[in-house]
Amino acid sequence: MNPTLLDAYEAETGRVEKYALSNGLKFIILEDHLAPVAAYQTWFGVGSGHEKKGSTGMAHLFEHLMFKETKNRKAGEFDRLLEANGVSTNAATWLDWTFYREELPSSCLPLVMQLESDRMEHMILNQDQLDTEREVVKNERRSRVDNDPEGKLYEELYQAHFGAHPYAHPTIGWMADIEGTRLEQCIDFYRDFYAPDNACVVVVGDVETAQVLDLAAKYYGHMKPSGFQQPAAVTARPGSGVTSVLELPVSSPRVATLLSAPSIADPAGTAFHVLNEFMLNSDSSRLQKLLVEELELATDVNGWYGAFRMSGAFEILLSVVPGGNWEHTLDRVWDGIDQLVQSGSSQREADKGVNRVEMSIMRGQMTVGTRARNLGHYETTAGDFKALYRMIDRARSCTPAEVHEVAAGYLKREQSTTIVGVPTGGQS
Repeated sequence: MNPTLLDAYEAETGRVEKYALSNGLKFIILEDHLAPVAAYQTWFGVGSGHEKKGSTGMAHLFEHLMFKETKNRKAGEFDRLLEANGVSTNAATWLDWTFYREELPSSCLPLVMQLESDRMEHMILNQDQLDTEREVVKNERRSRVDNDPEGKLYEELYQAHFGAHPYAHPTIGWMADIEGTRLEQCIDFYRDFYAPDNACVVVVGDVETAQVLDLAAKYYGHMKPSGFQQPAAVTARPGSGVTSVLELPVSSPRVATLLSAPSIADPAGTAFHVLNEFMLNSDSSRLQKLLVEELELATDVNGWYGAFRMSGAFEILLSVVPGGNWEHTLDRVWDGIDQLVQSGSSQREADKGVNRVEMSIMRGQMTVGTRARNLGHYETTAGDFKALYRMIDRARSCTPAEVHEVAAGYLKREQSTTIVGVPTGGQS
């Protein structure tokens, strides 16, 4: 069976080609022969945004289970074989995806493909494994959320802002759902989501495309598709301007604000990246200078824009000075934002934002692993790896007018959600 060439793109870092097997499994390949290393990543189109009420945390729990036993290998053998051959491995789960990665000497490509195809097809799931990994995840949740003020703050923020939307619940899951996960759910989850037609393998580095395709046919070509179809995107509702106060073990107030923003498929997202860079995300950003240096109301201000499949999220996080008034400080944040909405940005600010976005993109092209991750993320989340390069082109030509348009369209206080963490025992 010969894989079919679906698409190709001449990127600055080399020619990227996308192939598909007849069962729907996609392979994205970027050859780079500068060093005898490669990245091998398997991306599945399933994350916490695919979970239903009462079964949250499944995608993350399954990430743990995938390192256990298969029909062909005992528990622990997967890791031992890779480590013995100098291969590093890990995995991650988020709203729209789960991916498994290896960084390897390129000579180990056949071994890695054999092992990854084995666990895609032949995982063994039993009650002992579930019980063991459930306890690991529960402890992880206690560490990262229940006993972490910032983790708790963000969990409350996303739940309050997204409401009934699939992005509302935490990727790690609610504790009650983790405790209630049944083995039958895990088996169904594996059958439905860990199938070739819901996966994309990205290979970047010192490989020969012909060899990758031969091994793909050998190890994956016989697998059966599940017929899974990605659910239609659900539009996230705007926030309602609500501010809630949460007592946390912090020394001074922490203010977290969330706004809905463009999805990864929306071209306006590029201007949002630029806006975030000059407005919030540097030591010389507009709000950093206003709140930290000039008014001395905060010790730190930063922002982050995440573009997801169904929506985007724009976060603003600030640490109020000890003894400071968080309400007054939050008002000044919106004063700064309103000024941008009313007057726009200067060409110098826009250029600064563009330069910082391009620098971030270039950092993401520095290693075979980061290049593979960018390609896998855009293919899985946007549905097309070339969306990465379209974003790069748009960023380089972004104008103050485009930045002003997204600021005026999205940065509205009445559509925000804010959670304030105040020191336990009183609102400092």
